[in-house]
Amino acid sequence: MPLFIMNIRTAWSDYFPSNPNFNLNSQTYYSRQTHSSTAVHISNCLFTSFTSSGHGGALYSTSTYLLVESTSFFSCKTSSGHGGAIYFSNGQCVLYGICGYDCCTTSNSHNGHFAYISVYNSVSSKNYVNYSSISRCVNVNAWYKLYLCYGNVRCPSVNMSMNKCGGRPFCCIPSTSSNSITCSLIYSSFTDNNAAQHTCIYLWQYSGDIFEIKSCSIIRNTQGSLGSQGTIATNGNLYINDSCILENNSTYTFYQGNSNCRVFISNCTVDSISCNLNFIILSTATKSFILALNHISSLNYHSKLPQLPFLY
Repeated sequence: MPLFIMNIRTAWSDYFPSNPNFNLNSQTYYSRQTHSSTAVHISNCLFTSFTSSGHGGALYSTSTYLLVESTSFFSCKTSSGHGGAIYFSNGQCVLYGICGYDCCTTSNSHNGHFAYISVYNSVSSKNYVNYSSISRCVNVNAWYKLYLCYGNVRCPSVNMSMNKCGGRPFCCIPSTSSNSITCSLIYSSFTDNNAAQHTCIYLWQYSGDIFEIKSCSIIRNTQGSLGSQGTIATNGNLYINDSCILENNSTYTFYQGNSNCRVFISNCTVDSISCNLNFIILSTATKSFILALNHISSLNYHSKLPQLPFLY
């Protein structure tokens, strides 16, 4: 009999209108679940130890609204599709309090070891991953551990650690807007990830979007092709504030792919400020401190985020 640990939960109305028309609550699954209802709410569930074929090894959804919270995915895989644990393509998606461990696509031609999420192509569409931990997802040939495409991407308090892939463990390609931040990483930790080719954090669009990394730890990430792109790659205006970026092994810590955009850094600890072009230091750090991220407790799984140094 599985032990369900009940967490303080979000409310559906925190993110989406009306009410869900399909609910999954406090269940354990040993096979892939597919959902196309308009509004799907999954909470306090466990998906564990199976391999599926097709997109989404554990969960496939084309809903208008999807909220998955306080749910764990252990050793979920797909043999021939995107998204080892989760595949979503359609409206808006929020993952809240998720634990992912040992999930991947075993096909070298597919991406998104843990999740492949593509929402409506609009800055009003939610594409959120909140208070979640993803670790030890491994396939050195396929790309992207967490693939977030379109919408307004928000990732507060996300832990991505000890993952391995072909390249770009974290990939964000938000909807286009030159007037607002379309991808925000706040109080998050990216540590000990390995890319066989290049880049730990990939923030990309095609019209000079605005990206934000704030109060994050980006530490000990490695890549095989040292001179190919960098630890953090972007082609928009990227603002990095109050963060700790140390012991990453690429030639470029920062890579700017757009000659019309800049990488701005403020009040950070960085052991290398190497950038291929357009790098501006707005202010230097005056002191350091340790910021402990709160641990995440989900269905019979306690994920303690590492206590890593930050600057403030």
